[in-house]
Order: sequence, then structure tokens, then C-alpha cells
Amino acid sequence: MAKKKTKLKSVAQTPKVYEFKVSLQGTSPVVWRSFLAHEIIDLSELHMLIQMTMGWEARHPYEFKINGKSYGEIDSDFENDMIEAEGITFGEAIKSSKNFTYIYDFGDGWQHDVEIVSVLEHDSRMIYPVCIGGENACPPEDCGGPPGFEDLKKALAGKDCEEKD
Repeated sequence: MAKKKTKLKSVAQTPKVYEFKVSLQGTSPVVWRSFLAHEIIDLSELHMLIQMTMGWEARHPYEFKINGKSYGEIDSDFENDMIEAEGITFGEAIKSSKNFTYIYDFGDGWQHDVEIVSVLEHDSRMIYPVCIGGENACPPEDCGGPPGFEDLKKALAGKDCEEKD
């Protein structure tokens, strides 16, 4: 019986590197971050990367909406169409889309627009992931979403704001 020969690549294929820009909706001025990460990170790792670069504390559920599908942490107490994020690489989920949505803290409803700015070759001099830019501080956890954040900014500036129940 003849053995089947397999060709080995002389150089290991390196993953592509994506440049992401994450912008928090409903804030003025806009809170945003840019970072680089490999396409092989899974969506649960991308969640943690967004958490760290934005300044969130990862205390609440999250969801990615990519190409009409929802990814996140599966909660057996709730029936939904969410796909478990852990184990799904970003490269598998994104396909040809350049934009998607990341939602953090369903109570406060923080929505983030995520844009793939560019796809780069791996640079062996870099350590990935890496934050490469951003502006403005992230709102504090549990401040009530964009309306609560606006009220908080007014209160800190000494301006009147509506009392919320």
C-alpha cells in the first residue's frame, strides 16, 4: 500500500491582523478606541479586549451582532437564538462584513459600533493585541446608559438635571 505524501509549508502561515475602531453610541464627545488583533481570537476574547480598551469592568452580559447572527454567553435561563461566543474565531464570524455591533450591559444598553478599518499582515516586531488610539473616558459602570451618563456629566459640572426614578 502506497503512502500518501503530504506537502508541508516551509513557513507557517501567520494570521491576518485586523485594525478595529470601536465607537460608543450616544456619547458626546464620542468615546472611541482603535486596536490591532489577530483574526484567530475568539469572540469571547474580543469581548474582553473591547472591555479592557474601553475601560469597562466586564460585570454584565454582552452580545455581538455580526451578519445577522447574535453571539455571546449562553444563559440557560433564557431561550434565545444566541450562539456561544467562546470558540468562534473572529475570522469565522465576520466573513466579508466591515461593520458590526457590540452591546454591553443590557440594562444600560451600551451599543458600540465596531468597524474594521484595515486588514494587515502580521508584524513580527509587534505584540498583539495592542491599543493604538482612542479619545475620551468611558462612562462609569451602571450610570444608566447614555441618558444617565449625560445627567451625570451635568451634575458633575454643577448643572441641573432631571430627577430619574
